[in-house]
Amino acid sequence: MDFSREALDREFPSRLGTIQMNHAAVSPLPARAVSALDEYARTLSTRGPLAFPELSARIASLREKGARLLGVTAEIGGASSISIVPNTTFGLSLVARGLDWRPGDVVVTTESEFPANLTPWLDLARIGVEVRRIPTRDGAFTAEDVFAACDARTRLVSLSLVAYHTGFVAPAGRVGAFCRTNGIAFGLDGIQAAGAIPVDVAALGADYLSADGHKWMLGPEGCGLFFTTPAFRSRLRPPSGWMNLRRANPSAYEIGESPEYVDDAARFEIGALPMPGVYALDASIGLLLEIGSAAVGERIRAVLSVLEEGLPRLGWEPVLHGQEVRSGILAARPPAGTDARRAMKELESNGVACSARAGFLRLSPHAGNEPEDAGRVLSLLGGL
Repeated sequence: MDFSREALDREFPSRLGTIQMNHAAVSPLPARAVSALDEYARTLSTRGPLAFPELSARIASLREKGARLLGVTAEIGGASSISIVPNTTFGLSLVARGLDWRPGDVVVTTESEFPANLTPWLDLARIGVEVRRIPTRDGAFTAEDVFAACDARTRLVSLSLVAYHTGFVAPAGRVGAFCRTNGIAFGLDGIQAAGAIPVDVAALGADYLSADGHKWMLGPEGCGLFFTTPAFRSRLRPPSGWMNLRRANPSAYEIGESPEYVDDAARFEIGALPMPGVYALDASIGLLLEIGSAAVGERIRAVLSVLEEGLPRLGWEPVLHGQEVRSGILAARPPAGTDARRAMKELESNGVACSARAGFLRLSPHAGNEPEDAGRVLSLLGGL
């Protein structure tokens, strides 16, 4: 797309009155997503259920775009391996509730996971599953830490591809290769990665990845993507539903005593899909694909580099992990006597969207931001 000031203001209208550095929480919708929501509403109001073919086409479009964004190749199912889910937690819970667990099985994750990638596994304690949480340092850990936590009883390793509080990027490729070699399922909470950094589930060796669309994918809350490989999907018991039933034709609703479910990723879609979100997320991912992951990364890094250089001069300590792949999140430890939440409130009162997480100030720009935005943030922090 055109990155002129006029084009950016047109596509990202939030720029006109605010500085959005909280994409790691909730992203403002780009203009084309708003137009897609309007299109859905107008279509439904004028055509009602006669619009089902158009709605089905939009669902197919989102699956296809989602597969491209996540690197889902034809060898692992392409678009047919993308489920549309209401949120990240739903997808992870499908794994927790769908695998055939045995007492004594082990799940390996980290001590600094967002609850979405922790509570589904902790809940398995009721059937005798053990959860091992790897210690982290400001969210960071090594692949060797994961290897050391695994043994013959390990059934699953589930990690956040990007740490929600500090932006650490997990060594997922090495962990995925280890899991494949040792017959361990490997999955990712991808919500802080998809849309901000290149994600290639095939290269990472992930059996599944779950991510809501309202952060870096620039979509609305309540509509996300859940990827599963065909082999892993066949191991998961499908949730009870009606949309995911195997039927002779779309209008056949009569079932026997033993329901049969479809084999592709639609097997996890139990009922009506969040169609407003489908329209909007399809448009937003289309924008990201148009920009390209390389350009998205360049624009994010241009803003973060200004922050990384300027924050130490103000007494803030950026949490940097020295990684080749840089996420969209910058966490900074406050100076002595300064509270990150107070700084957040001060920035918010001046129109800067940001977060305080785990004692850090978290800043998370996206493609619609510019280095000048970082300068404004530094100026405000300097006045605290």
